[in-house]
Amino acid sequence: MIWKVSEVSDSIIEEKSKEWKTSKILTRLLLNKNIFRKEDVEKFINSGMALLKDPFDFEKMEEAVDKIIDKRRNNQKVYIYGDYDVDGISAASFLVKVFREIGIDTGYYIPSRMEETYGFDKKAADYIKRRNGRLVITVDTGANSIEDIRYARSIGVDIIVTDHHKSVKEKGDEEYIMINPKLSENYKFKYLSGAGVALKLAQALLKKLGKSEDILYKYLDIVMIGTVADVVPMIDENRIIISNGLKVLKDTNVKGLTYLLKYLKFQNKNITTTDVSYFISPLINSLGRIGVSKVGADFFIEDDEFKIYNIIEEMKKMNKIRRKLEKKIYDEAFEVIEKKSKEEELKYIFLSSEEWHPGVIGVVSSRLSIKYGVPVVLVATNNGVGKASCRSVAGINIFNIFTRIKEKLVRYGGHDLAAGFIARVEDLPEIERLFSQEVDIIDKEKDEKIIDVDMELSVTSINEELINDMKKLSPYGLENLQPLFLDKDIKIKWIEKFGVEDRHFNGMLEKDGREFSFIAFNLSNEATKIDFDKNVEIVYYPEKINVKGKDRYNIRIKSIRQ
Repeated sequence: MIWKVSEVSDSIIEEKSKEWKTSKILTRLLLNKNIFRKEDVEKFINSGMALLKDPFDFEKMEEAVDKIIDKRRNNQKVYIYGDYDVDGISAASFLVKVFREIGIDTGYYIPSRMEETYGFDKKAADYIKRRNGRLVITVDTGANSIEDIRYARSIGVDIIVTDHHKSVKEKGDEEYIMINPKLSENYKFKYLSGAGVALKLAQALLKKLGKSEDILYKYLDIVMIGTVADVVPMIDENRIIISNGLKVLKDTNVKGLTYLLKYLKFQNKNITTTDVSYFISPLINSLGRIGVSKVGADFFIEDDEFKIYNIIEEMKKMNKIRRKLEKKIYDEAFEVIEKKSKEEELKYIFLSSEEWHPGVIGVVSSRLSIKYGVPVVLVATNNGVGKASCRSVAGINIFNIFTRIKEKLVRYGGHDLAAGFIARVEDLPEIERLFSQEVDIIDKEKDEKIIDVDMELSVTSINEELINDMKKLSPYGLENLQPLFLDKDIKIKWIEKFGVEDRHFNGMLEKDGREFSFIAFNLSNEATKIDFDKNVEIVYYPEKINVKGKDRYNIRIKSIRQ
């Protein structure tokens, strides 16, 4: 592990601090993020809704909005078809709530992960037709094929596709309306989540109708949850959505979220993206992965308190089942990987089993990728078909790999570091061979992992100004990383391991006579190399936590050494 401390001259910090009227620490952190102009500083720190881009920059947005307005005018039913993950469920729920509030008769359809194919298909078209749907809008997913779109139209169901996965145009795309930032020539921000694209559609519709866009803000926390869950770059419009959505969540207009925050004891908490990722999203996701996917959307849309209570109880139940399934899959995979790693260098992990649940292999893939630092492909097989969830590491774009070997895949989709595919079981050995070749030829840095550190700062320097400065730079995520600090001569008073396989630890540290509580996630391996009778060096960031009604500073350790 290499710690690389950023170097910025004191004179530049002094100059920019005066120009921007920011503290020297905040100035250094902004410069480390390659922000150099005053106007860019103001946009970054003050990410208001007014900075959202014009939705009509999408080529076919005007046509899409006109179709929706036509259905509204003629009192015809519109259906929202969402993917079964948190992003898709959030996107669908958001549009349903907005559309209903402006007088559009709106239904929704969330496919079953276990029983249905990925993407809008003939079965969904028939379901919507039987319920008098005249227009279907997909969110966070496309159609299974152009034939499915043609079939839907032949039975009187028109379609608008909103998605953010597909990055290559295909034959037949010109036959229907597609709103996709990755395929748009005019829309400049390419990294919206599925929920983010749904927001742009709603924004355009409200503009065209001359209605207030306040309703976007009213339900922005739903879009925020989907955006955080999809792990998109935390920049530009995603930053606007998440920072404002977190504010809305504090006093949410969604009954389901009100009850969920009470269950999590988050009513008085300063909720962060970490809370959304580790507590809120998994509960919603458990319904789509293990339970009935549609119930995830019901959670956001339903107003009946009794039904919401039952949904949350189901969430808790499904989440427990999910954890048990994950542990079983992880243990099985771990045993195989450990045996393999003793025989050869691990460059990737590619495993399959008929015993694995396709709804939870993604989480296990993520854990294994973090643990071993290599791309991971886990495939759940059933009746001759394999459903894969894949996670990668910096430097290896797993989506691009699947694009290059797509001839062997029935279907695939995803992002740089998280993707999935469906394939015939008989093709899995060849897919692994091609995957292995692609990993080998990618020019990936094989040296020790580098941690970029913003500056050296004693834990004794933590104060309210620093905490507030860090809030100004949040929310954090891909391409807007959490600032990290280095401190030395730290005495570890005690530690206690916790979590699955004791992967985490917390405790108390001391510096210059002052004590601070700390927590370290996924660092137990590093801790085994430490002699805690000697002082240590840490890379960390500070946070403010509330314990028994009292605020205090806590240290999040990201790396530790002697």
